[in-house]
Amino acid sequence: MGRGYAEIVRNHLKTLGAGGREVTGKELAEALDLVQGSDKRPMYHVLQDLRKQREVRRVRPGVYVYIGKNTGDELRQKLWRAFRRLRTVTVDDLVELTGASGAYAKEFMQMLVERGVARRIDDPGRQKRSKYQMVEDPVIMPKNEEKAKKLRELRRRKKREALDALTAAETAIKKARDCLRFDHD
Repeated sequence: MGRGYAEIVRNHLKTLGAGGREVTGKELAEALDLVQGSDKRPMYHVLQDLRKQREVRRVRPGVYVYIGKNTGDELRQKLWRAFRRLRTVTVDDLVELTGASGAYAKEFMQMLVERGVARRIDDPGRQKRSKYQMVEDPVIMPKNEEKAKKLRELRRRKKREALDALTAAETAIKKARDCLRFDHD
């Protein structure tokens, strides 16, 4: 039921929940042509995953509202706007305000510290929960070029590995064909 099924459920939620309309599990199951309880189980697993990703909010049991998918760019913009507005934040503040994960918000703030836009203020009484304070406001959100560079390198390496695997497969197929020809001769 992988990613394809989740996309189908998401698309039905978007359609049924257009304009912030509440969608019941029953309506969604009918749209997906699910009749039996056991058929609905994967749908509810997808709804649970979408709730974890904060694409869907449960209003009450069995009733949902589709919020939308946060792309990385949108999430970074939310983090940036929240930080610019507050000027001094904790990672927990950003998580609460933007819906980002704690790890993502922390990574974002570390990037801003490296760029000289923010400084980290360690408070011993806060049990390792640092505050981050804006020291320079460039107005436009700094780009994380290092991460983009790492991603390009990762893609390059994966492509090289795939090409090497294809070459090895071609060699093995050629060897197998040669063996088959030798057996027939």
